[in-house]
Amino acid sequence: MSDYQDQSSDPRIQDAIKFLRLVGEADSMNRSSALQDLKFAAGDQWPVEIQNSRNLEARPCLTINKIDAYCRQVENQQRQQRPRIKVHPVNNEGDLKVAQVIEGITRHIEVNSNADTAYDTAFAYAVRMGWGYWRVVTDYVSENSFEQEIYIEPIDDPFSVYFDPNSVAPDGSDAEKCLVASVIPKHVFRQMYPGADDGVGFQPRATGDSSAEWVTKEDIRIAEYFYIDRKKVDLVMLSDGTKDWADKLPPKEVLDEAGIIEVERRSSYRKVVKWCKLTAMEILEEKEWAGKWIPIIPCYGAQVTIEGKRKKYGLVRNAKDPQRMFNFWRTSLTESIALAPKAKWLMAEGQDEGHENEWAMANIKSMPVLRYKQTDIEGRVVPQPPQRLQPEPPPAGIMEAASEVGQDLQTVLGIFDPAQQMIGNVSGKALQGQQQQVDMSNFHFYDNMTRSIKHTGKIILDLIPKIYDTKRVLRIIGADGKPDLTTLNDLQATGEVLNNVTVGEYDVVMDTGPGYNSKRQEAVEAMMPMMAQNEIFQVAGDLLFRNMDFPGADVIADRLAAMNPLAQIDEKIDIAPQVQMKLMQLQKMVQDQQQQMQAMGLDIKYGMSKEGVRQEGETRRELIKGIAKAHNTETMSEVKVNDQNTRSITSQNKTEIDAVVKLLLANISPVDLMRKIEQMNAEQYAFSEVAAQDIHQGASPFIGQMDMASGLPGQAPQMQPQMQPQMAPEMQQPMGMPQ
Repeated sequence: MSDYQDQSSDPRIQDAIKFLRLVGEADSMNRSSALQDLKFAAGDQWPVEIQNSRNLEARPCLTINKIDAYCRQVENQQRQQRPRIKVHPVNNEGDLKVAQVIEGITRHIEVNSNADTAYDTAFAYAVRMGWGYWRVVTDYVSENSFEQEIYIEPIDDPFSVYFDPNSVAPDGSDAEKCLVASVIPKHVFRQMYPGADDGVGFQPRATGDSSAEWVTKEDIRIAEYFYIDRKKVDLVMLSDGTKDWADKLPPKEVLDEAGIIEVERRSSYRKVVKWCKLTAMEILEEKEWAGKWIPIIPCYGAQVTIEGKRKKYGLVRNAKDPQRMFNFWRTSLTESIALAPKAKWLMAEGQDEGHENEWAMANIKSMPVLRYKQTDIEGRVVPQPPQRLQPEPPPAGIMEAASEVGQDLQTVLGIFDPAQQMIGNVSGKALQGQQQQVDMSNFHFYDNMTRSIKHTGKIILDLIPKIYDTKRVLRIIGADGKPDLTTLNDLQATGEVLNNVTVGEYDVVMDTGPGYNSKRQEAVEAMMPMMAQNEIFQVAGDLLFRNMDFPGADVIADRLAAMNPLAQIDEKIDIAPQVQMKLMQLQKMVQDQQQQMQAMGLDIKYGMSKEGVRQEGETRRELIKGIAKAHNTETMSEVKVNDQNTRSITSQNKTEIDAVVKLLLANISPVDLMRKIEQMNAEQYAFSEVAAQDIHQGASPFIGQMDMASGLPGQAPQMQPQMQPQMAPEMQQPMGMPQ
């Protein structure tokens, strides 16, 4: 543990203590008023003395908090149209492609850090009390990595930040000092910094010692102290165009050997941002900040300078009195109605005799019947029954004041309900225009936040060449939110460094207006009428579906883009998108012409073939008709021949039978009889062969032509087999001797 006396004399500790006291004195009124604004917006809206007196009298103190709703309306409007950081090159060393990569890195930092939370927290404080803060930090990616990342972190308690009171820039870029303090229990401090001095033996050295607010009996204050150190040094311009500080140049002998000489020199100063974490007793940590700005970014609400003092306030400050009036009159109206006497009954004395309890409970319980006597206490008849007396209505003045004070609150805040301002049927465009006029009354909150985010972008641009100075693969995010992996500082074989973010100068230009999702909806509404034309849909149909949110829209867009050469643009190459689109268009024209030429060639090549096929088909049809006709003719011829042969064979058999009978009657020997029968059978067989040859010779002559037309030599078309002459079994057997 370091010695307390030695450490407490460190000038940085003394500067931090004095700076804390200076900011506390210079900004005490703003801090006190801002704290009251926060409490008021949270619902603490009755003065303490009035609330205590009414509580003693058991009187109500109603709070109808309308301010919180108005604050949320301004805050949510900012969430719908967040400012976005865009990066542009500003010198000849800058590159447009590298600028797009750096812009993607800034989006990656915002997404990776949940920067929306930091922005929204600071903006909410700016709207409610007048200012808020967020910060930029650097840290290692993980415990086992040497690579660092840039992060944007929220500051949940703006009262813990003591910002330079001499800063007048709307984005705080001119701040020279800043202190972020927090008070923690001593036992937590011992766990965080073992061996450090926790102020156990600390004693104030004099009355009013400012160090006393840094150490208490149970707690200790830890502060992060940023301050800018300026060192006077010469800036040197060399003959090779290099600019550097004189104390960082190589020795003169090295420059002479390289043939480099000094061209120009001027006196300047080098600004260095330093950071240390300290207590009132010692320095706990320290380092030199990599950037040139203090990484604490303020977001202001409204500001005005009066008699040399700057007054900071938000939306709540001027709305307190109308809100108190609204609460008071609403409470009075409620009280007058709630505490008004109950409706009374008017009756003659004695009419409730015997029913006193029923009439006493008439205003408390719902009685089914109320009984009374028609005579009074003296026995005289009362002409009318008991009557109820109505109480007095609430005072008209209270009701009118309660209704008018709401209008006063809207007037002070500058936020009106456009639906209540217009009477009758109003178009949607007119209502939207009225709403835009209402939004303009508090646009300065949004514009101040845009300036602060722009300064955040400058801080990130200043840190990127120092944090991402080696080759690494990093996720970058496009304007449409799609991530992509890109290699930074990639040395190519040609010696060129691809995506070199360490050279060149770049600047930030803010893109304001509706957010990306709102722009997508507007784009769809604008493109839908134009897409009715087929030509436009073929060129830009993928863009229409790309901006739609239903499931599968991206898939449809990808398929349309695959068929559209103009959509196949590679943003990673050095060719400009306009040139790529022109090349794609020319390529598509060449492809279309090639397809037309191929179609014409096919027409020329197959035109005569079509005619030949048509003629061949006609020829085949004629052949088929001829074959069918010939086949019919052949069939009829076969039938006729067969019938003739049958008749001839039958006649012959009859003749043979008659001859055999005659031979038998003539008593011819058996040998001669067999010889005679064999002769007759031979004649019969010879006659059958002659008949078969006649049938074969009667075939159609078109069969040979069909063989030639088919183009298949040696093959005849399938035809029904020729009919052979058939004889009865008894005719086919040689005649023999009867049994």
